[in-house]
Amino acid sequence: MAETPTLDQWTPASVDEMRVAARERFKERVLAGGLGAGCECHDESSPQAVAGPVDSDYPCVAGVRFIDSGQVYYFDAADHALQLNDWVLVETQRGREAAKVVIAPSQVAKSQISGELRPITRILGTDDVQQMNRMRKESANAVRTFSAMIREHRLRMKPISAEYNFDGTELSLSFSAPERVDFRELARDLAARMKCRVELRQVGQRDEARLLGGVGKCGRTLCCATWLPMFPEINMGLAKTQDLSLNPGKVSGVCGRLLCCLSYENEQYKQMKAVMPKLGQVVQTPRGDGMVVAMQILKDLVTVRLPDEAADAVFPAGELGFGSDQSRQSKPAERRLDDAPQSEASRPQQEARAIKEPAPADVPSRSDADQPAVEGQPRTSQSKRRRRRRSRGSGGGNPTTQAS
Repeated sequence: MAETPTLDQWTPASVDEMRVAARERFKERVLAGGLGAGCECHDESSPQAVAGPVDSDYPCVAGVRFIDSGQVYYFDAADHALQLNDWVLVETQRGREAAKVVIAPSQVAKSQISGELRPITRILGTDDVQQMNRMRKESANAVRTFSAMIREHRLRMKPISAEYNFDGTELSLSFSAPERVDFRELARDLAARMKCRVELRQVGQRDEARLLGGVGKCGRTLCCATWLPMFPEINMGLAKTQDLSLNPGKVSGVCGRLLCCLSYENEQYKQMKAVMPKLGQVVQTPRGDGMVVAMQILKDLVTVRLPDEAADAVFPAGELGFGSDQSRQSKPAERRLDDAPQSEASRPQQEARAIKEPAPADVPSRSDADQPAVEGQPRTSQSKRRRRRRSRGSGGGNPTTQAS
């Protein structure tokens, strides 16, 4: 029997790729005739909601999801009039499986679809939905049987979940283990007991929490078990950017790994911190100069410690000249002259002015190591200028002394 092709998926590999794709779709829509060009989401008579594609180069596809928090897969919906939340039957590498329509049928370019676009077999009826519910109950019994056989084989495994395909010919069992486990003998015994093909999958801590579900520290159900399609990249740098505790135990979820929600507002925190003062920076306030000791990023407030007052004062960031790019640019710059940006046309004039003006007689010139380098000019040119200054000073009868 020929091997069943793999399931075609059309999902971005990362959040950044998703944003890039969204921007490209926005540009295409604007070029097509405006912001809402070609959008008929609220039109019940839309041709995209009925069967049959208008153009062969733009097939009509529908997005389906096998589990509530799983990824979205796309299938050809040309021969079916689908609605949201309809249950359909599709062919996958695990056989026939039931999936729920989460994205209404719409036309997309073939260039945006990777691999072969497989069709939807049919729409499931009431009897099919009842069969799905029966298989879910059988999955609960399969987990208990799986746990009992693990104890019989004395394996260090923790059963997590079981899932039948639509017709019950294949069973997928998920488990977690601290190390790799040789479960080949267990798989043979399970297949003989269950009377179907059995697949064992070892999952990590995050997948374990996604399959089991639960309640997070916020009091809500876990994001990964309800709506999060993919796990973001998390590190302690995100907690530091948001001024959270750097103790991993306080910023970890029920899975023991760092919270996925650390990535939700990280970009907003980075943008807001870029226009706020730094801790320890001396700023000008209506009540005098003070040092920044704390900030409330979301409220746009800055706590300043004033030398003449016992209690710290809280000011809005805009009152101190912060909080936006425009106010930050209008704030008086507290930086050295040589750090100021210079245009290419002004640099030769400034260098020529530095050569013509001799060093004062009562101020000793600095050594080569202490002399600041002029941007865009090598240090050897500065040595030549210093030699010219010394020669002028010795010829005028008032030589300058060089600091050691």
